[in-house]
Amino acid sequence: MKKIAILFLVSFLSLNSCKKETPTSNSPTTEKTETKAGNYSADYIISDKDGKAIGGFTVNPPKVQLGSETYTAKEKEDKRKYYSNGTQHYEVKLKDDTYKLRDTSSKLLWKVKTYPDKIKIADNEENLNPYEVRSNNGAIEVSKDGKVINTMKVAGNEISVNGQPAYKISQTSDSFALGILSIDQIPMDQRLLLLTEFLYQKK
Repeated sequence: MKKIAILFLVSFLSLNSCKKETPTSNSPTTEKTETKAGNYSADYIISDKDGKAIGGFTVNPPKVQLGSETYTAKEKEDKRKYYSNGTQHYEVKLKDDTYKLRDTSSKLLWKVKTYPDKIKIADNEENLNPYEVRSNNGAIEVSKDGKVINTMKVAGNEISVNGQPAYKISQTSDSFALGILSIDQIPMDQRLLLLTEFLYQKK
């Protein structure tokens, strides 16, 4: 009787051990999640010609999203400071019909002078050799040194530059300031900031 009890106990322990060591196909798996670029929440989403989201912006209150960064503005006297993840990245200095995009050390990046029919964007205080953005016969032209370097056309949500598909925008805008997006010499996050600031100030 004692032997039978011992054998039963050994068999039970062996069976229980096998169950613990053998994974089941229905076992739940744990996945690491992280915020990825492209999960944008903004009034305007900018995508490439194939529809892949590049970034986004909201005019009021000003917000710009690009990659993993979300820049939100904090007002302070005559300037706006843009923060992402609690760290300041840019500031915009405001004065009459001019605004300046500066880095965290207050170094000038771009000076923008606005007119009723055009925008001038320069990388210097004297506004020398600026990019000039204006509307012309239903198109948006970007000039530099007196020569047109980009011609942008907006048809609904489709944006073309120099006759080639370039971007898609989630909702259309009739502002010629969209031409800023075509200036590749300006980093994309700064292009979006300059555009957002223009639209915010003209709202």
